[in-house]
Parts: sequence; C-alpha cells; structure tokens
Amino acid sequence: MAHRIHAGGAASYPLLDPWSHGIGVIREVWSCWSELDITHIGSLVAIAGVVPTAWRFLQRTCTETYGWIRRCFVASVTIPGGDPLNRSVVQWILSNRSRHYRSFTGRTEIGSAGVDRAATLRKTRHAVRYSPHWDTKWLWYRGNAIHVVRAAGNCGVSMSDPSYDGIGGEEITISCFGWSAEPVKKFIEACREYADRETQFFVIIYARDRYGLAWKPKARKPIRLLETVHFDNQLKQELLADIRNYLDPRTQRLYQSRSMPYRRGYLFYGPPGTGKSSLSLAIAGEFGLDLYEVKIPSVATDTDLEQMFQEIPPRCVVLLEDIDAVWVDRSNVQKNDHEGNHVPNCTLSGLLNVLDGVGSQEGRIVIMTTNRPEDLDRALVRPGRVDTKVYLGNINRKSTEEMFLRMFSPDLGCSSQLNMDEIQELAVEFASHIPNDTFTPSSLQGFFQLYLNSPHDAVSNIGEWVKRELSKQPDKEFEDVFNERKI
Repeated sequence: MAHRIHAGGAASYPLLDPWSHGIGVIREVWSCWSELDITHIGSLVAIAGVVPTAWRFLQRTCTETYGWIRRCFVASVTIPGGDPLNRSVVQWILSNRSRHYRSFTGRTEIGSAGVDRAATLRKTRHAVRYSPHWDTKWLWYRGNAIHVVRAAGNCGVSMSDPSYDGIGGEEITISCFGWSAEPVKKFIEACREYADRETQFFVIIYARDRYGLAWKPKARKPIRLLETVHFDNQLKQELLADIRNYLDPRTQRLYQSRSMPYRRGYLFYGPPGTGKSSLSLAIAGEFGLDLYEVKIPSVATDTDLEQMFQEIPPRCVVLLEDIDAVWVDRSNVQKNDHEGNHVPNCTLSGLLNVLDGVGSQEGRIVIMTTNRPEDLDRALVRPGRVDTKVYLGNINRKSTEEMFLRMFSPDLGCSSQLNMDEIQELAVEFASHIPNDTFTPSSLQGFFQLYLNSPHDAVSNIGEWVKRELSKQPDKEFEDVFNERKI
C-alpha cells in the first residue's frame, strides 16, 4: 500500500476520495452481474417472486391452525371495555405482576399533586401515574394456564377521555385450555372478590359519559363516616334504621308477597351547606352501595332518561341533586318558558315514569336534594316517589361540640399537645359561642380550616367570627314547608 513519509519520519495514509471509491464499488458490482448467465438472473427473479407468496401462505396456515386449535381445545370469555367486570380483572392482573416489571404507561393524574407539597402551589404541575403496560398475559391460576389478551386499539373513546386512568377501557379475552370455561369463570370470580375487598373503603360514583352512551366510574371517594355529617342525632338514627330495614332481604319478600313495588325514595331538604350531598355519600358508604349521579338537565329526551334508569343496577343509591333547579310547579312552567328561563329537554312526566311507572326498576334507593322545597311539584313528592322527607337544618351546640372534637382529635394528626380531656373542655367553651340553628355546618367548617393545628386559637377567635357572620346574614330564614318529621 502506498504511503507518504513526512520530514519527521512518521508515516501517514492518504484520505480516501469518497467519489472515486464509490465508482470503484459500482464497477465491481456491474462486472459481477455482467458475468451472470441470463438463466441465473431469471432464477433470482423467480425466487424473489415466490418469497412473498410463501410468506402469505405461511401466515394464513398459522392463522387457520391457531383458529382451529382455539375452536377445538380452548374455552374463552370476552369482556367488553368499560364493563365493571373488565376493570376488576385488569386490577387483579396489575396487582399480581412481577416485582421487576419494566414496561409502563405514563399518564398525567388530573386532580392530584402526589406527595409533593410544593407542587400543589404550581398551576400546571400534576403527578404522573405509571401503570404497567401489557397486551397479552399468561397466568397460572389454580392449576390452569390462563391467557389474557387485551385488544389494543379498541379504546378510542377511553383514551380520548381525560378522566380515563388506563384501567378497564379495552376489550379483553380470557382463555384456557380445555373443553370447559369453568376455570376462566372461577378466575373472573376471584377478580371480582379482589375488587370488592379493594373497594370496601371507597364509594364508586358513576356518571354518564360525555357522549351519554353508558355509565362509567366518575370518582372513587373514601367512605365518609356518618359522624362527619352533623344534624339531629335522633333523626339520623331513624333514617339509618329506615334504610337498613328497606335493604333487609326479608323486607323485599314482604313487599313482593303483597304485590307492592319494592322502592324507597328520600328527599333531603334544607338551606345550602347543611350536608345534603355529604349525607347521600355517607349513606352509600355505610351500606356498601355504589352511587349513580343523574344530571337531568343534560338528558336529551324522556327516552334517554328511561334508558339511563334501565341500565342502573338494582342495589345502589341514585342521586338527583338540586331537583328544584330542574322543574318548578307545573303552573309556572309555561310562564318560565315565555320569560326565557331554562326548561329541561326531558319532562317531569318522564321522570315520574322512571321513578314509579309501569316500566320502572325496583330495589334502588333514590335520593333527591333541594334547597327550595316550596318549588317542587306536588306530584314529585307524593308517597310512593318520596317516602321519607329529611330536614337538614343549621347546626346546634351539641353538633358543634362533636365537630370540634373531630377536627382536633389527636388521632387525625392534630399537632397540638393536648389530651382528649383538654380538647373536650375547649369544645364545650367553643360551642357556648355558637347560637343554636344559626350557622350551617359548612360555614363552621370553613372557620375550622383556619385553625386546624391550633384549638386554642379557634376558641379565642370564634366570638369575633360569630359577630362578623351575624352581621352578614340576611333577615330571611329558610322556610320548612313540610314542617314535620317523616321517618
């Protein structure tokens, strides 16, 4: 090989010219092709044409063989996306994954800032949720090989929904070897039991999706204890006893044996901020029920409303909040329409039909809430549709003491160095400044938020707060149009 010797005695190799080098390679390739016989070229072309055909044949053979094996030797169950059972199976698979899993899907968790306290002060900062990513899984369950296939690309609606958390949105097929699908059914039942155990401390709130096509989980909230909803204790116990009696299977048999519709409706009414929605959530948690939230103004027609109620399971709580904002007395409907006020698309008769009409379902607890009971149509609150009316008024001194004890209990992480006896004394002193039936529980809770770690400061400042709030209150008081206990 040619090389140059510089004055220093060191050898250096000349740089290759890319153009001349490329020309040389092309010449060598052309010389090789020119030496090939025409029959050799034809053979190569024929082979190149056969390869794709052979590949398609092999693919078709494998597909048909796999289909034949599935038909003859595999039993399967397919669960559509969005079904609660789908979510239970996926949660079981995710909880039983290997410790060293390395494939994840990252999603921004809306509404949560994680454990970073500084992140809560940033407008656009959200926590990232990492969920294991998988398309197919082999599991060994009770001596059976279980194959789970997740249909990727079948979740367009779910993936476009900001509230979708990546669980239970795709169709899944669960298979096992054998003639019977019983091993798959047992596996699915185990997944359901696991999901029930996981959700026993939560209430699942369902709402209609943004297309109005199906019910879907909207939120999973920790169970709210009934002790945190402050109103008359005797009335609270009577309400719980009434619901407990209704949910008793013996009560259902008694209703059915007498050809009575097995339904129960409640109306929670009172001033704003007295805990009507909180009580509904607490009742669902107390009795282990899911809560279905019905927003009637967003329902297009009576037919859609009927379809919604048909798809609600029998044992649950159906919540219709602020029912007074939906319909007023029928004598005023025409007047409101002429004045340009909002009139819902579906009608009052449509709601009455789904509540206790011929095609209405049974076994649910229907709760309606209102701030203005005087505006409700008489047909809506008659017995059979509203069986029990519960008035939630302003807080009294006894409930004020209970709220103080709950807010500053050492068990809840209060940093004050007081024991329960000292906190009890402060609670009595605090309650002495609160006039009976004057403030709502929510307004008092807003005051506590300023002194969550300082019970002494809360007692010192409550007197001034009461004076300031009394000067703001309007003279008009809430009118109890029912004026009776309805338990």
